[in-house]
Amino acid sequence: MSDENKVENNTPSAEDYAALKAELEAERAKAATLVEEAVNPLQTQLGVLQAEIDTKTADIEAMKGTIGEASTNFEGAKAAYAYAVEDFKKLAAASNPLIPPEAIYGGSIEEIKMSLDRANKLVANVQESLAKQAQQNQVPAGAPQRTGPDLSALSTKDKINLGLEAAKAKKQQ
Repeated sequence: MSDENKVENNTPSAEDYAALKAELEAERAKAATLVEEAVNPLQTQLGVLQAEIDTKTADIEAMKGTIGEASTNFEGAKAAYAYAVEDFKKLAAASNPLIPPEAIYGGSIEEIKMSLDRANKLVANVQESLAKQAQQNQVPAGAPQRTGPDLSALSTKDKINLGLEAAKAKKQQ
């Protein structure tokens, strides 16, 4: 073996070491540039997405507030409607004295109107029925005409006797 080809401990020479170090630094710089080129658009896109997230979060918070207000308004309107329905029930009962208040029912104005229509039909049917009964049981005004007894069922002898009694009563007056 010759001394020229012999390398101790596989350690490169100072020149080789300097060349390798320069090559490594060049590769590091190249890698850093490539990483920066790859990361820059992603960083930009990440910034845009973060801004969109912030905007959407603000929109969501505003909508939560709007929903809260709407919910409060809805509950108030629901309570007001319930009071209006009760007032309508009372007004319907007061306006229709012939209908018992129990016959007017419902949880909405439409249901109350339907029950009121049914109750009005029932009252009309009862009034019509009562009018028919009253007409059937109607007694003519004043006293009935005076007529003599029905003589058609009497025998001839009974008719003669009745006539004689009537004549005798007339004489005594």
